[in-house]
Amino acid sequence: MPARAKERRAPKQEHGRTHRKLQLIAVLLALVGVLLTIAIVSYSRLDEMNADLGLFGALTNPEKLERTQNWIGPVGAVLADAFIKGGIGYFSLVIPLLLLVWGWGILREWQLRRFFALSAYFLAIACLSSAIVGMIWNIAGQAFIPQEWSGTIGIFSALVFSRLLGAIGGSIVLGTALFLVFFLAYDLDMTRTAERLRRIYDRIADRVSAFRHAPVDASAERRLHSARVEIRKDEEPDTAVKQEIPEKPQPERVKPSRTYPPVEAEPLETMFDREDGTDQLPPLEPKSRPLNVMKRMLAAEEEAPAKAAAAVVAPDAEEEIDYVPPTVDLLDPSTQNEVVNDDELKENADLLQAKLANFSVEIESVSVTPGPVVTLYELVPASDVKISRITSLADDLALALKARGIRIIAPMPGKGTIGVEIPNAHPAIVRFRSVVNSTRFRETRATLPLAMGKTISGEVYVDDLAKMPHLLIAGATGSGKSVGINTILMSLVYKLHPSDVKFIIIDPKKIELSQYAKLRSHFLALSPDADEEIFTTPANAVAVLKGLELEMERRYDRLASAGVRSIGDYNDRFREGRLHDTEEIKHHKLPYLIVVIDELADLMITAAKEVEEPIARLAQLARAVGIHLVVATQRPSVDVLTGVIKANFPARIAYQVASKTDSRTILDMNGAEQLLGNGDMLYLPSSSPKPMRIQNAFLSTDEVERIVDSIARQKGYSNPAALPSVAERKMNGLGGGKGSRDELFKEAARLVVRHQQGSVSLVQRRLKVGYSRAARLIDELEMAGIVGPFDGSKARLVLVDTEDELERILEALEGE
Repeated sequence: MPARAKERRAPKQEHGRTHRKLQLIAVLLALVGVLLTIAIVSYSRLDEMNADLGLFGALTNPEKLERTQNWIGPVGAVLADAFIKGGIGYFSLVIPLLLLVWGWGILREWQLRRFFALSAYFLAIACLSSAIVGMIWNIAGQAFIPQEWSGTIGIFSALVFSRLLGAIGGSIVLGTALFLVFFLAYDLDMTRTAERLRRIYDRIADRVSAFRHAPVDASAERRLHSARVEIRKDEEPDTAVKQEIPEKPQPERVKPSRTYPPVEAEPLETMFDREDGTDQLPPLEPKSRPLNVMKRMLAAEEEAPAKAAAAVVAPDAEEEIDYVPPTVDLLDPSTQNEVVNDDELKENADLLQAKLANFSVEIESVSVTPGPVVTLYELVPASDVKISRITSLADDLALALKARGIRIIAPMPGKGTIGVEIPNAHPAIVRFRSVVNSTRFRETRATLPLAMGKTISGEVYVDDLAKMPHLLIAGATGSGKSVGINTILMSLVYKLHPSDVKFIIIDPKKIELSQYAKLRSHFLALSPDADEEIFTTPANAVAVLKGLELEMERRYDRLASAGVRSIGDYNDRFREGRLHDTEEIKHHKLPYLIVVIDELADLMITAAKEVEEPIARLAQLARAVGIHLVVATQRPSVDVLTGVIKANFPARIAYQVASKTDSRTILDMNGAEQLLGNGDMLYLPSSSPKPMRIQNAFLSTDEVERIVDSIARQKGYSNPAALPSVAERKMNGLGGGKGSRDELFKEAARLVVRHQQGSVSLVQRRLKVGYSRAARLIDELEMAGIVGPFDGSKARLVLVDTEDELERILEALEGE
């Protein structure tokens, strides 16, 4: 045991001795470095005379020593003369400094592997610098620069290069070598360094120019150091707002002082006159480079005077009605949007720049675009700043700005900027009246115009459902999803005639869209298989979707008969009288069918297979015949928005969702979890890879009821539009006569009723037929009402209890 203990202690003791030796070496290196540094710094011409005696001569013949001025005495004089006169001049100071660094590094137990390369680099820099000074000494002489600056080695090296390459060539080679070694030592990038030097030169040139031409009074100096804000006013409130970001901001500047006092902004040209008579921003302290901020103010929507709309007569319809669109008087008036405070914009811009500067992110300019709910700050970063450095600071920026949540768009599509969306402290309400009564909506030529709301720049955004061609909506409870559906329906009601569009509304929640039942004689399409106008039960929803499949097939037959490829061309030919009726097809105008499903998750829970298949077929095929889907859900999970459904909905709207996973499910990217709710949405058009942020217009329940009542009081169609009946088609298929059924139909029916088991395997085994024929026999029994529908792996329910009852059914079928 003692021997093993000694063996264990031996390595520890050996390590301790080695560590103490290293500490001793480190102290000695530091001591030598300090003494050499003092000796070289205190070197004088008298040290050269004393150094000629040498150390032995100084000890044996002290009377020959001149008065020594070196702080380390004769030893210091000799060593300093050897390093300076016989070495590389005053550049020899790098040697004792390296000894100090080595000593400190050994004491601190640093990784010394890189020190070898750094020491070599710095020694090379010192030698090359000494040679360059020696080149100057050879050219200009000792009168211009003392020999002590280059030493014997530096002068000799310069003499060799000058004789081989000449004075100019040698200087170029030595300078290039010094430049390369310097970049290797500091691991610098030449391109970035050149860009930084160029920016420094531009700043110096700007300040010199401003100093020559600008007044130097204190107030002007304060104004020129403040961030400049350009407030521009659009002539047309509905036109697109263009972001103009200067490639290189060049504000006039005067020579800045070292400390920046509080500054005041110069007067601003605003789109309105302020009552208090002042239009200056409060004092702000610039944190870094002066800020160039361009701001656009929100303009009030230009609205036409409210008046009664002219009657619109449905053209080319079998039954014409005089339809008067609802007026804007039925909508709540828009209050003047609260203009975003200049102080808030400037403060946020300063905070953004200061916070990014803390993380060494330089911003060249900022463009500000205030919106009704969110303000967009477009940043132009320096050329050497990576985008990932800014996107990773989202939480830090939100903390600094005290915002509910910010969204970073990096980069902005089609621009060389990075967008930062920050919620306004006092958001404005976007009323549906300001959108539907705007110039853009009134003059749009879209086939199925949807008034989506207002963009982040405050302009009205209108899109065409016919080009989408289907829309998928997702959002958590209370995020504004149902209001968005109301704005979609009301947009079409305000713009189109009842003969142009029909709604098929599926509302499993039963209360969200129930008020639209009053439009049955105008805008609704009903199903003969359901007993309600707004379809609320899963069974009715399945029947309606299957009826839409039949309608789609019938419409394709009409388009094929007419020789056209879309519903628009078909209606144009019908209006021009270029279509001729046949015995099978009677041509008439085809309205667009808008299918609205308010809650897909409920249908997928109760009847997933029956719902998923017709939705997928309609989404894939129904665009050309004028059938468009608007599907909404509050649970955007993969079991609700399956791959089959989502693949055919290129246009999507995401309101606020609970998590990043939900956002990726609906948009295939993050972002929706950072929205603010209350109609704040990300809209992904089918033509764009990135979503745009829109504030959905607010439409209250009272407004919807007033509009619906206004339409319901008008004369409607005597016979509401109806979808094909699925049940009637089944009966027609069954009633094709005895020849249309399998010859084993009766025998299979008796077999199933006798055993009270409606399974394919029973029919296959007892009647000795193949699986396909047995499955067809079971389907025929279902159509005849003898067995129930398919129920997974279970046998079908037999609906007929006795063979007597079965015989009566068979006799009835025989008589058809």
